[in-house]
Amino acid sequence: MDEKRKIIDLVSQGKISAEEAAKLLQALNPKTQIIKKGKRLVLQVKKEGAEKPKVNLSIPLNLAKISISFLSKNGKINASFGNSNFDFSSINWKEIIEMATSGEIGELFYLEVEEDDGSITLVRVFVE
Repeated sequence: MDEKRKIIDLVSQGKISAEEAAKLLQALNPKTQIIKKGKRLVLQVKKEGAEKPKVNLSIPLNLAKISISFLSKNGKINASFGNSNFDFSSINWKEIIEMATSGEIGELFYLEVEEDDGSITLVRVFVE
């Protein structure tokens, strides 16, 4: 009989409590963790009217908070969309992260970029 089954049997016999069983089961497999789903910071770039975004970056808010310290103040984060270029380093990421970690949910940043061909590219940052 395996160890997990023995623990379950001890609970069913009333020899140990459910709390004691949980501790024993955790000790058998210490790598088992409960993964909590937290807030995520999402960056989306898409053509107006398009179903799917060209860019859909979604990262845990805690990771975004840590990552902001790695962005160089003089560094450039550029992206090209069709004939247009966009400098993502022009966004105040520190302020966005502060708003997000203070409990804000929903859209934190919205920008419409008019392309040379007259189409519109939407840039959105939100928390979900």
